[in-house]
Amino acid sequence: MAIKTQTLTLPEIKPVLSRFRNALGKYRVTVTTSCNNCGLCVTICPYGVYKTGSKKPRVVAEHLCLGFPCREKEFFCVNRCPEKAIQLSLNPSFEILGDKRWSADLLASAWHMAETGEIPYQGLNYKTGNSGGGFDKLRFIFPKGKGLDIPDEEVSTAIELNRSGDSRPGVTIQVPFYFGGMSFGSVSIVTMLSRVRAAAALKTFCCTGEGGYPEELIPYDDHIITQVATGLFGVREETIKRVRSVEFKYAQGAKPGLGGHLLGDKVTPRVASMREAVAGSALFSPFPFHSVYSVVVH
Repeated sequence: MAIKTQTLTLPEIKPVLSRFRNALGKYRVTVTTSCNNCGLCVTICPYGVYKTGSKKPRVVAEHLCLGFPCREKEFFCVNRCPEKAIQLSLNPSFEILGDKRWSADLLASAWHMAETGEIPYQGLNYKTGNSGGGFDKLRFIFPKGKGLDIPDEEVSTAIELNRSGDSRPGVTIQVPFYFGGMSFGSVSIVTMLSRVRAAAALKTFCCTGEGGYPEELIPYDDHIITQVATGLFGVREETIKRVRSVEFKYAQGAKPGLGGHLLGDKVTPRVASMREAVAGSALFSPFPFHSVYSVVVH
């Protein structure tokens, strides 16, 4: 059987303007009154932290400052300033953001990557937050008598998903997790492809969410869970028949008010076509599944 492959051209990465009037950075940069407005800091800073002002340079992009690691650079403005008029400190407002899982660093780095398409250079922890990464709790059961001296090749993290013994085919994933649903429209096709390619590399699954099944995902059918949710957006019979796993989301209890809400600005013509909706109009997913109010197990 011939397997069709598809070559995808990803869009060019272009920085976007910040949606916030005052971006919040990890460091606070202050230009004191001893400044003689020589403009050196404006000239040497490669990150655009400063702009020329009438009496002294203006700090316009604190969140782009490299901070204390910049001490090792030739262009470190604090040291280069002839009047020693620049002060650098940690921003106390930044330090109170977030929690152990979503730390201030993780929030700021996600913001930076969304706006620039680049990994942050400011020394932000953009991977694990303060939790140490990985699972909150993971328990390993070792064979008796072997202790911890077990070769890596004998340790398996695979999980068999269907152990009920019925007629459905057995499916095994090589890691004890899969990627949860993120809908087309709420995220871009580039994000969806990135997630499903990661799932394929890890030999696990990635859920489409309730926004439908874009055709770019078809080459990855074996690693995709298609979702049937309360709004029934993008649900297609041929998709359900083709994929290996289907996820039914009977409620959206974690969402307030009307349930899921896709802003009208995100309902592009293509998203509207996928969801059988009107472009530019906000879409709501009801929090209950109105056709199912009880579940009977036989």
